[in-house]
Amino acid sequence: MNLAAFHDWLFRSIVVAGAASACVMLCPAGLRVRLRRVVQVVPVVAFAVLIALGIGLVRPLPTLEVKTPEIVAQWAAAAGGWIAPWLVRIFAIVATLLLVRTLAGTFAIARLVRQSRPVQGRAWRKLLAECRCTLGMRGNVRLHFAGPGFIPSATGLFRRTVLLPDEAADWSHAQRRLVLLHELGHFRRGDLWTHALGQIACAVHWFNPFVWMLQRHLAVEREFACDALVVSRGAAPVDYATLLWKMGAAAQGPRLAAVASLAMAAPGRGKLEQRVRRILAPVREAGIWLRAMDSALCGGVALMLFACASFKPVIMPTFSGGAPWTADEISARLSADPFPGER
Repeated sequence: MNLAAFHDWLFRSIVVAGAASACVMLCPAGLRVRLRRVVQVVPVVAFAVLIALGIGLVRPLPTLEVKTPEIVAQWAAAAGGWIAPWLVRIFAIVATLLLVRTLAGTFAIARLVRQSRPVQGRAWRKLLAECRCTLGMRGNVRLHFAGPGFIPSATGLFRRTVLLPDEAADWSHAQRRLVLLHELGHFRRGDLWTHALGQIACAVHWFNPFVWMLQRHLAVEREFACDALVVSRGAAPVDYATLLWKMGAAAQGPRLAAVASLAMAAPGRGKLEQRVRRILAPVREAGIWLRAMDSALCGGVALMLFACASFKPVIMPTFSGGAPWTADEISARLSADPFPGER
């Protein structure tokens, strides 16, 4: 990969992620609850475009090839030839390390699931079936005890598993129902898949701060969405917020395993406070026109992101007056005597 192609790839990465971040972050706080597709789907579309961009599936639009003078080509090669290999190597090393970290987290959570013990009891199986029916879910979901003080978590892209603390055996029926609804909500929404997509995008585009910003934003929004799902299924907001706060206060668990799982009350007081406030705040349902605008905005932003990924900047030298230089003019200027008055 030459320096020009690498710079072009970096530029398009920043443009795509920056445009998605701007659309999400500039959305008014009062409308974020009701414009759910914009704040939740746009980051996922951006991740998909960035991953496609990273593996070369999205290519820039064709441009007109213009033959440059030999002296300009030699200067460009001399300026970028020594630095391009180092840039590519550094990029590849960091991206590989981050991908290895993601794989290590996947293996860690898989080992934790193997070491955990399945939840036994007719009451648990009946409640799980009721919660799945309430959410309209299909497929099998396993329940496992992962140890004392463990944060209830959803994990498994193919073998879906809900990990519970040992203390869950002493929970009331209402507490069990709230926790299961929240964790099953992640499976119903496909959050494990979007989380994995974001992890890969962050690894490939590790240099891009907008990608990490989108990943953090999506992590918060998916918890907001599952909280709203639990409340919409008949949970009392005060009871659910109290349970969430207690779990967050006593939360613990392997940090590496958190890379491949979604915890119900991950440590972080600021985020937990935001979730509690959102649960307790009354929310007006979006009307038909607002839902239509939400879908239209989401589709428009998705098309814009694909267009940004295919965009290729063209930089041409210009005169001070703004007219573009031709190849002959560039050659003449480069070969001109810088001190003609000394002859």
